[in-house]
Amino acid sequence: MEKLGLAVLTAARKPRPYFDAHGIEVLTNFPLERAMQKMDTSGKLLKWAIELSEFHMEYRPHTSIKAQPLSDFIIETSYHEEEVEEEKWEVAVDGSVTRLGSGAGVIITTPEGNTFEYAIKFSFHASNNEAEYEAAIAGVQICGAAGAIKIILTTDSQLVANQFSGEYEAKEESMKRYAEKLKQTVAQLESFEIKLVPRSENVLAESLSKLASSSALTKSVMVEVMHRRSTEVGGKEIMVVTNNPEWYDTMWAYKRDGSLPADKMEARKVTRNSCCLPLMRCISAYESARLIEEIHEGTCGNHLGGKTLALICQRQGYYWPTMLTDAQEYVKKCEKCQMFSAVINRPANDLMPILNPIPFAQWGMDILGSFTTATGGRKFLIVAVDYFTKWIEAEPVAKITANQVKKFIWKNIITMFGLPTAIVMDHGVQFDCSPVQIFLGLYNVKFAYSSVCHPQSNG
Repeated sequence: MEKLGLAVLTAARKPRPYFDAHGIEVLTNFPLERAMQKMDTSGKLLKWAIELSEFHMEYRPHTSIKAQPLSDFIIETSYHEEEVEEEKWEVAVDGSVTRLGSGAGVIITTPEGNTFEYAIKFSFHASNNEAEYEAAIAGVQICGAAGAIKIILTTDSQLVANQFSGEYEAKEESMKRYAEKLKQTVAQLESFEIKLVPRSENVLAESLSKLASSSALTKSVMVEVMHRRSTEVGGKEIMVVTNNPEWYDTMWAYKRDGSLPADKMEARKVTRNSCCLPLMRCISAYESARLIEEIHEGTCGNHLGGKTLALICQRQGYYWPTMLTDAQEYVKKCEKCQMFSAVINRPANDLMPILNPIPFAQWGMDILGSFTTATGGRKFLIVAVDYFTKWIEAEPVAKITANQVKKFIWKNIITMFGLPTAIVMDHGVQFDCSPVQIFLGLYNVKFAYSSVCHPQSNG
């Protein structure tokens, strides 16, 4: 390993200007990267690793050499010794279901002898067989994330081991999905082996799985909470900005391969706009929102108006169709612009004329009911609302007759608030009748009807 590290270090020192300006790939059949990045590296390798840490280098298996452009350099490291087969990673897994819940335990042993413990707690209900499969899948995935390509899986579950080898047949639909998921997970490995051991030889993984289902977890054990099964459809999306089509997709398709939309008007529009000058960068809705935010209130932003903000975005070389509208909407929602901008004396909404600027000059009346019978046989309600102050007068009655309406108007309106100018009523027989009209005519109170907006719906 020291000879290989010295070869890379010498190559980095000799043509140093090329190392600073180009990407470097180191092709080797030996675990040089692992040796240079080990935490317990000492002596010459540690000094060389610190010196090489300023470069971005990639170590790849030296299987074949392809033609590379002149701007890339390849360092080939060779060593005249017999190649030693890489040791395999050992994973001991176990899944358990207790009265407190279900969990899985994973114990990983690296070729160097380092051991890592990993506990998984399931927030969903899982059977014993499902917990065993979840533990096996999680153990293989964790080793794969650590860079392992040869794995030995140790488990005490006869179901997992024999269904994977084909000796047992998976009859249940859930077991079929788990077996297929495990085979897909190990398909990317160079070698994979399952060892079936007695439960007495898998005590550590079993105790760790029971510990995951309880609340007495130690700080030295890494714990993960799984909210859904491994076989459920739907993977993780990483750095997904948008899945929706963008406005420039048709333009980009025409620029790339000359394809046009099926609509003739849209195709003519794309052809016409494809040769516009000057050329500007077309950005998506997500990028435009970030651009407006940075120019308006970023490090060098000064809270510009909507039109000026859109013009500056265009001068910076960016374009999207709704540039002006988006800029104006963003400025309207800016809190600092609302707090420190000039005071506008215009009202926010159009002024609405008030029909009756005098309190208690116009009332609206109606009858509600019938309700559950109360004391005295009262099950109806006569309600009057003032148009100006929104004051409400209401009285429960047993019968809804013209005399009751006359008494309500005299007692609750005239004697308490004075003579009104008008009273608005509907076309009910209790209101639209001679006794009420004659009564209001004695005091010169206008009898008005409420407007009917939808006569087809209210009869």
